[in-house]
Amino acid sequence: MPYTVEQYKRDYILSHLKNIPAEEVLSHYKPEDRLAGLRTEDVLSRYKPEQIEKWLASQKRPKRRQK
Repeated sequence: MPYTVEQYKRDYILSHLKNIPAEEVLSHYKPEDRLAGLRTEDVLSRYKPEQIEKWLASQKRPKRRQK
């Protein structure tokens, strides 16, 4: 099977990727794409419970008063 230009490009990028800061590589992807494939537990385990609770409290909407 011949070695294609696409294969060469991929091999070149992979061999040089370690020279680019992770933040720069990740900046080319949307946050939801960066998290694809990760389990919720794996993401949340990186934060202290107090940080999670603070964030959750900031996301709560005030209850509407019924007339």
